[in-house]
Amino acid sequence: MNATVAPDDDIEGKARDWALTVFGERLSPERADDLRDWLAADPRHAEAYDQAEQLMLALSGVDALARETRQTRAPAWRWAAAGLPLAACLAIGVGLATRPPQILDSGRTVRIATLSDGSVATLAPETRLRKVGLFGGRHYVLERGEALFDVRHAQGRKFQVEAGETEVTVLGTRFEVRHAPSGEIGVAVERGRVAVHRDEGGPAFDAVLARGDSVTLDAAGAHRAKLADPAAIAGWRQGRLSYVSARLTDVANDIGRFSAVRVVAAPGAADLRVTASFRADQSRAFVANLPTALPVTVRPRADGVLVVAPR
Repeated sequence: MNATVAPDDDIEGKARDWALTVFGERLSPERADDLRDWLAADPRHAEAYDQAEQLMLALSGVDALARETRQTRAPAWRWAAAGLPLAACLAIGVGLATRPPQILDSGRTVRIATLSDGSVATLAPETRLRKVGLFGGRHYVLERGEALFDVRHAQGRKFQVEAGETEVTVLGTRFEVRHAPSGEIGVAVERGRVAVHRDEGGPAFDAVLARGDSVTLDAAGAHRAKLADPAAIAGWRQGRLSYVSARLTDVANDIGRFSAVRVVAAPGAADLRVTASFRADQSRAFVANLPTALPVTVRPRADGVLVVAPR
């Protein structure tokens, strides 16, 4: 006997019901499990839910609509039961004020976080990762810092990370994304494949990276490289900082995040390129030896900060 396939209209209606529920109440663990089971049962479920959720979020800032919703809540729920798209629009205001987007901030330590779909993100110190959407989505914005993503495979559901103007899309893999203070974006793949896309903020770039591939994007262009040891990416988890042609200003910022040493790259030295690998607890010695590799001087300020200036 052939299995019964739910019509798309039924799926869209159920997705709206779930989205209204997520926006309008705090889900119990049992209800949250029910929603996860429904999302995992069919790729169409997750797609429909994401669309319903995005529609709500797109209108979440319209205060007048929120007030109108509270005044007309009963008709909105009746329209939702009838499956009319207008219901999702009129229910926008319910519960939005108490449900901000999920934000992960690592502070001064490495933080390991299990995401809502079961994927795992390991955040370097001073990293900020923001989820776009509420429950069922797999779309994140890396606002600063760097993170290693171990993505749980979900048939037909894309996992996306935005960093600046660069977008990384995967279906199941392990990869690192770096958003440096200079605006430079780095992507490295330990396993699987990722699609990297940029159409603003510099020359357009569109490529698929496989195991061992890496790319660094800045305003000047994209610089691709092959990793000698793909398993060694995100070495900062073990306290090792590694760079291939990185800006000195970004290396200095990383030293401040991963150690007690504070370094400032002065104008004229900030954009010098560094290729190096060292332990974070050896940062002071690394900075002291920079004049042997670069045309710079290193001097301490009265507050103890090391200033790297052009020679």
